[in-house]
Amino acid sequence: MGDIIVVKKIISIVLLVVLAMSLAACSNSTNTKTENKEGVYPYELSEREENILQAFGMGGNSQILSFRAPSEAISLEVNVYMLDENGEWKGYSGGGISIGAEREPFEVLTGMFTIQLHKDYSIDFNISTGGRASYTTEPVTSVPEVMASTKAFLTDFKEIEINKEIPVALMVYDSGTSMRSITPETYFEPALLSDMDFVQAVTLTFSDK
Repeated sequence: MGDIIVVKKIISIVLLVVLAMSLAACSNSTNTKTENKEGVYPYELSEREENILQAFGMGGNSQILSFRAPSEAISLEVNVYMLDENGEWKGYSGGGISIGAEREPFEVLTGMFTIQLHKDYSIDFNISTGGRASYTTEPVTSVPEVMASTKAFLTDFKEIEINKEIPVALMVYDSGTSMRSITPETYFEPALLSDMDFVQAVTLTFSDK
């Protein structure tokens, strides 16, 4: 059983990486309303691409984002948090990518970011900017039995501010039967989630360092 889960996770990682690469290759002809703006925004999937994600059971648990950073940005940092018993965010995983101060071969930090959530509360994320970086967080085993859950992904264009976190995913799990409405921006109000059993968040930070 464990081997099957591992294989399914590998397949989902590969699928998202391949899909992100193919989308990045054709991004010059799509999303024309936002592709030249400095920000982060959901990639508009075709019906065929949506069907592929659904077929692999990834609908509702994954997202693909495009980003184009301001000219001064040279690195992208991904942070994964969980809300601790004091109602404060505790970073427990992350990763990043940098084009370096010399900015070669890229003048601007631009590309795709993918995220995939799993039943064991591990998270896969991939950054594609011409080069690629992939990461997987460790499973979380201390979560009580979940009766209610909600997930919020970034749904609109978000302007990038240098060295400021942008929440792109927020996941809430609880053993109760009620759940409040959330958005990724709820990340900035952790007190609203302090009564929930388990909360995760993923943020992006574009830096000039």
